[in-house]
Amino acid sequence: MKRITQTDVAEALGLHRSTVSKALKGDPDVADATVELVRSKAAELGFVPDPMLVALAAYRKQSRPEPYHANIAWVSNHSRTESMDQFPAFEDYWQGATERARELGYRLDPFWLESDVSSLRSLERVLASRGIRALIAAPQSTPGRPLDLHWERYAAVGIGYTVQEPLLDRVTNDHFASMTDLYEALRLRGYHRVGCYLWEVDNDRMGKRARSAFHSVSRETKTPVETYELFEPESFLEWVKQHRLDAVICRGASQLRTLLDAGIRIPEDLGVAGYALESDEPTISGMAHNNRRIGATAVEWVSNKLQRSQLGLQEGPQRLLISSKWLEKTTLRSE
Repeated sequence: MKRITQTDVAEALGLHRSTVSKALKGDPDVADATVELVRSKAAELGFVPDPMLVALAAYRKQSRPEPYHANIAWVSNHSRTESMDQFPAFEDYWQGATERARELGYRLDPFWLESDVSSLRSLERVLASRGIRALIAAPQSTPGRPLDLHWERYAAVGIGYTVQEPLLDRVTNDHFASMTDLYEALRLRGYHRVGCYLWEVDNDRMGKRARSAFHSVSRETKTPVETYELFEPESFLEWVKQHRLDAVICRGASQLRTLLDAGIRIPEDLGVAGYALESDEPTISGMAHNNRRIGATAVEWVSNKLQRSQLGLQEGPQRLLISSKWLEKTTLRSE
């Protein structure tokens, strides 16, 4: 079968081929609507980039190009058998990254690390044998554990704040803005006694930006913020009663179920909003972190690095923040 090319996509849309090329790369000079149109038509026609042509383009730009390989390592320090149900965002990151990698002509290879140094050396042997030079440090189940790799060999990007060493270029949600925007959304709906019930693990995984955001707004409004290690329904209900709240910001369904079981009417007696919802959260209003887009953006970034042969750690690592989106359900009163 004839391979679908960018020229085919351009002719189908009546656009110049260079516009199609820029749109497929996510060039900021191309309007978002055009990017969406081009990617939709490309998917419809079955267009997939030819990795060898991309390699040729990289070769022409570099006097001494690195070998090109169409695989990207997806590295996390949780084991293959470890249950990650408490972190459903992991699956969204993976799905977004996998889909975007396929669109760009790559394949994502997952690697699960154990806690010892030997697993890191084993990983590097496998990457070398497969010729993999691009790596995404996925969110880690155990934050703070160093990833001690020979980074000069890889084009690398991290997702989130769980990899603290080394300091990688990273893409993540704009946690501080997500929290403060959520609080302001509740204030605009007429809620005045708003409290935040925050899982300590979430706060750590967000680089402690969640609690910091509420401390910044509480200077004027005295917003009560409570962190917990293990959710205990009785303590949660007592905290809500103690502060006489008219709205609570919490993690999600567990807190909502506790309030309903206690006979509290939602939203008549109490408004409830989530601070880190999944894109398909069925029960609660609040902020969704666009996790699939974060995964896709990580792939785009590391792909660009690979094409430019930009290997190793960068001086002054960059951080790309992705905004949250509001999910409207029935747990808050209308504006």
